[in-house]
Amino acid sequence: IDRLPPEDKRLLQTASVVGKDVPSALLQAIAELPGEALRRGLDHLQAAEFLYETGLYPDLEYAFTHALTHEVPYSGLLHDRRRELHARIVEAIETLHRDRLGEQIERLAHHALRGELREKAVGYLRQAGVKAAARSALPDARAWFEQALGALEALPESPSTLEQAFEIRLELRPVLNQLGEVRRTLERLREAETLAERLNDNRRRGRVCAFVTNIHSLLGELDEALVT
Repeated sequence: IDRLPPEDKRLLQTASVVGKDVPSALLQAIAELPGEALRRGLDHLQAAEFLYETGLYPDLEYAFTHALTHEVPYSGLLHDRRRELHARIVEAIETLHRDRLGEQIERLAHHALRGELREKAVGYLRQAGVKAAARSALPDARAWFEQALGALEALPESPSTLEQAFEIRLELRPVLNQLGEVRRTLERLREAETLAERLNDNRRRGRVCAFVTNIHSLLGELDEALVT
C-alpha cells in the first residue's frame, strides 16, 4: 500500500471507509475526483489486486480482495479524516437513494454512528433494529438497538432523548425474550420504568408495569408480580 502513488493510496483509503463492498456511485460522490481520474485510479487498484469488480454497469460495484486490504488502509487514516468521510457517505446515500432509504438503513446506521452524526445515528440504528427484528435476525436486532442506546447516551439529555431511550428499551423487550435473555429483559424494563418516572408519564408507567408483571409471571416470581 505504501508503494502506491499518493493519489491511488488516497483512493484506496477512501474506498475502505465505504466498506468491504464499494458501490461505484457512492465512491464517486465522496472521492473528490473527476470521472476519468476515478476510473484510472480504480483500474490501478484492480491491477494491484486490491479491488475487483463485483457488479456490472449501471450498478458498478467493487469489493476488496482480502480483509487485510480493507483493514490496513482504513486503519491508516487519521480519526478526523475517517469521521469526515463517514459523515459524507451518509449525506451521499441520502442524496443517491432518497426514494428508497429503507434499503440502505444498515449502511446509513453504520456510517452515521462512525461519522458521529449522533442524532441521525440513533434514528437509523433504531430503524435497522426494527428491520432486523421483523425478519427474525434477533442477534442483529439486539446489536442495532444497543448501539442506538449507546448513541443516545452521548447526546445532551432532553425530553426527546428520554422518550427515545424509553421506546428503544421496549423495542428490545421482545427481541431479548426470544433470545432467552429474560433477566436482561427485566433489567431493561426497570431502566424504562425509571425513564417513565423522570418523564412523569403515566401512560408509559402503565406500559412498563404490565410488561414487568408479565416477566415476573413467566419466571414464576408471583410475589414480585403482585407487588408490581
